[in-house]
Amino acid sequence: MMNTTIKSVNWHVTMNCNYKCRFCFYKNMSGEFKDIEKARQKLETLKEKGIEKINFAGGEPLLYKNLDHLLKMAKDMGFIVSIVTNAALLNENNLGEMSEYVDWVGISVDSADGEIEKQLGRGNGNHVEHVRKVCKLVHKYGMKLKINTTVTKMNYSEDMKPFISSLSPERWKVFQILHMKGQNDDALDLILNQEEFGIFRKINDGIVFKNGTSPVFESVEDMLESYFIIGPDGNILLSKGNQRSTIPFELLQHMELTDLVDADKYTGRRGVYDWN
Repeated sequence: MMNTTIKSVNWHVTMNCNYKCRFCFYKNMSGEFKDIEKARQKLETLKEKGIEKINFAGGEPLLYKNLDHLLKMAKDMGFIVSIVTNAALLNENNLGEMSEYVDWVGISVDSADGEIEKQLGRGNGNHVEHVRKVCKLVHKYGMKLKINTTVTKMNYSEDMKPFISSLSPERWKVFQILHMKGQNDDALDLILNQEEFGIFRKINDGIVFKNGTSPVFESVEDMLESYFIIGPDGNILLSKGNQRSTIPFELLQHMELTDLVDADKYTGRRGVYDWN
């Protein structure tokens, strides 16, 4: 039976990263996808399962030496290709090249204040300025821009609307900080309650982008079990009860994607949108 609900996958191709974000829920995971010969096979299986869009993530995907190879392969096979990056390694040259085979560039930025980003471990103080430049280049080369923001104790009362508007994204995803056992236990001082996440939402909800979309706000509850994720070893990564576990990719042949992902939550967080 063809899957009609779950249309996208996040593939964390490497867990290496050049930043030290305190809240990162992959912080203590390691490894990267080595078996590049098996990539086509995996992509074919995903296609058979009705997946249309692949989000290549990390860690920092630009540190992965086979990234271009994977991006091109996915594009050639007809997928919508997306990357999620901290943007530190993006520049005019690689964005120009990437625009041939990347549809969406997702960039992570949590505050309009470079000092807050530095304290959160996202860069050394120039992250915000660099993001401004990179977003202009993403538009220049005709790719679509998505901004990802993590809300913590340090930024939940910030009005980010003017800053986000100035970046002119097609999509803005706002995440409540997620505690994952064994990954970011040292960042419990940044954890928000629902009310505090609601404050950020109330302040920033009124923004509408040029394509008519509004921000997507994802609470911890919305996130858990609503993502189809492949880990750096090429297997399926689960997040039940705030803990990571994996199952072999091969099991996918005998499963429905809705066995792995909560379809209602996936739809509820607008997992499928107009990505063309």
